[in-house]
Amino acid sequence: MLNKKNKDKSQENFLLYRPLRKIEEWEVTDDTVKLFFRHDKPVERFMRWLIKKSKVSDIKLDDRGSMVWQLCDGTRTVYDIALAMVERFNDTEQNSIDRLIMFLRYLSRRGWITFEK
Repeated sequence: MLNKKNKDKSQENFLLYRPLRKIEEWEVTDDTVKLFFRHDKPVERFMRWLIKKSKVSDIKLDDRGSMVWQLCDGTRTVYDIALAMVERFNDTEQNSIDRLIMFLRYLSRRGWITFEK
């Protein structure tokens, strides 16, 4: 039996959400995005000391990921970003949407982006 909360949730369209970046430290070089992460929490400091790791780590995104990251500014919807991917990479619309949703879910689970309705 569906209650009202589940019914409303099932009718929402994910393509109308607007992704917004939460990571403030990032840079663009040669059309690729590099994200920087600081390890400042007490547990992270201890582990960093224990295994001799630096204070800052980074992740370099590929060309598709870099494009999506730059477009996640809170003004474009998921569908707008998918259409931009179709234009740039000459891919089908459905394939771009599927890949984009998987990537955005990954970024969201990691806590690097959030969504506005």
